[in-house]
Amino acid sequence: MRTASHHPAGVHFIATSADLLRQYPASAAVFLLGGEVPKVGRVLRQPDLARTLRTLAAQGTQAFYNGDIADRIAAFMAAQGGALSADDLVRHETVLEPPIATTFRGHTVFQTGLPSQGMILLEALNIAEQASGPALARGDAAAIHLLAEAVKLAYADRLGFAQDPAFGNPHLETLLSKAWAEKRFAAIDPDKAAPTVPAGGMNDGDTTYFCVADGQGMMVSLIQSVSSNFGSGVVAGDTGVVLNNRAGRGFSLEDGHPNLFAPGKKTMNTLNCYSVADASGTPVLVGGTPGGDGQPQWNLQTLVALIDGGLDVQAAIEAPRWTVWPGTDPPPCPIPMSCRSSPAWATASWRSWRLAATPCAGSAPGAAAARPRPSPAIRSPESWPGLRPRAEGLALGF
Repeated sequence: MRTASHHPAGVHFIATSADLLRQYPASAAVFLLGGEVPKVGRVLRQPDLARTLRTLAAQGTQAFYNGDIADRIAAFMAAQGGALSADDLVRHETVLEPPIATTFRGHTVFQTGLPSQGMILLEALNIAEQASGPALARGDAAAIHLLAEAVKLAYADRLGFAQDPAFGNPHLETLLSKAWAEKRFAAIDPDKAAPTVPAGGMNDGDTTYFCVADGQGMMVSLIQSVSSNFGSGVVAGDTGVVLNNRAGRGFSLEDGHPNLFAPGKKTMNTLNCYSVADASGTPVLVGGTPGGDGQPQWNLQTLVALIDGGLDVQAAIEAPRWTVWPGTDPPPCPIPMSCRSSPAWATASWRSWRLAATPCAGSAPGAAAARPRPSPAIRSPESWPGLRPRAEGLALGF
């Protein structure tokens, strides 16, 4: 509440989204001082958001879904011609579900379930496991090619099958099976990148991440987002609440699509974070990253570097990164399939990949991981946090 009332402006993020914010008077009034991007060092005040947070502190989270805050959000949406109604908010229910999981080299990797796309990391790990650990640990062009192709296959299956389980069968049991991974691995050409990747054949049928670990082995891996910078760019009237744009990015209007827009349906989203247990079931690691479709790809690279490469947590996170692009952009996507990499790799073309070096920027996505206790399979002599220096963030020990 204090932060909402008085805090330094995030000038970079406001500047990159200024044109979007100017489209909505309530948003411009909050984030653009006098209609302009604030200067570095200026203070941003969000009294409406502070008032909303005070109400939630006093009345509990239900005030957001059934009460004055909900009524004001619904009234604003109705005035703007939006699809979100007061009834939608009243019917909201937060469901606690067990994580989805797979095994990788004797470790169990847990991920967020549907409708997040945590299944992409798990399927990609299953496919990558078909190759030898030393082959992936080298981190050379052949290893990057194999992992990038595994990611493309997992994204194709996500687009072809994954959806809100309440509205259809996402075939998770099949997609996360080792037999499926063997079949998908067999589709990889070791010498050439596939220009397009279809989903496998099925016979029947603005992100913030943090993790915490304590000395007793308790761990938390948490991710939250409004999707794009400033979400939809819309502040819901005088509530101070920024509305996300997940529906616009995740739903489809194509008949028969697994993510066809429908009342009460949850859209697929990019949010995912992981935890890892060793062969005895002991928790040994939590981690995650912001970054949209980059999330499962960078998480995959971190886990391979830790488990196959033998790097410690910080070294695994700092290692150069590559990103297959686009990931889940709806077809027809105008961006050609490419592999974007850290500047550590020169701009080049290998195995039919277009490889473009991407410089680091102040808003570059980060990654974080924490170990609650020593593990013989994951290096570091003691509990250790790690943070990707490419982004804003902080690693702390108490």
